[in-house]
Amino acid sequence: MNLLIVGLGNPGSNFLHTRHNVGFGLIDKLVMKNALSLRKAKNYEYADFNIDSRRIVLIKPLTYMNLSGNIFPFVFSKFYMKINNLLVVVDNVDLPLGKCRLRKVGGASTHNGLRSISESLGSTKYGRLYIGVGNNSAFALKDFVLSKFNDSELVRVKNVFNFLSEEILGIDEFSFEHKIATINSSSF
Repeated sequence: MNLLIVGLGNPGSNFLHTRHNVGFGLIDKLVMKNALSLRKAKNYEYADFNIDSRRIVLIKPLTYMNLSGNIFPFVFSKFYMKINNLLVVVDNVDLPLGKCRLRKVGGASTHNGLRSISESLGSTKYGRLYIGVGNNSAFALKDFVLSKFNDSELVRVKNVFNFLSEEILGIDEFSFEHKIATINSSSF
């Protein structure tokens, strides 16, 4: 099974290391770990490589979070991918920092990036990898997800990226349930 991994985030250096950009952070980790470089397309950056006989495409939308779905007509046609190849990596404020959750399908909840993707695809039947960023009720949700991780939190997030960079490239139709168990039981 080919794999299209789309990490959500907002472009620009002012969003680097923010909670909302963990999807971008994981894509950056995968690019670095596999000695790749991102290439720029119309409204996204991508890296494309093979592992064994599987094609892996890594995507960072440049449309800003709330318009992430706009890339899919271009991406699916360029890389000959379908919805069953898709894994979206996204922040989740309902999960504690350092916790992850892999799902085959799901709803958008309060996440506008997922809502945009689901609307664009006309479906919610695509894989999601949620990365917990915690929550702080002292902040408005928008302010919290756009806040940067402090130093100790950033260490934990990097540990999550290290772990996930080992796990997610092995996801296929045969290992998905096993990967769900492995990833969902992890905590950093």
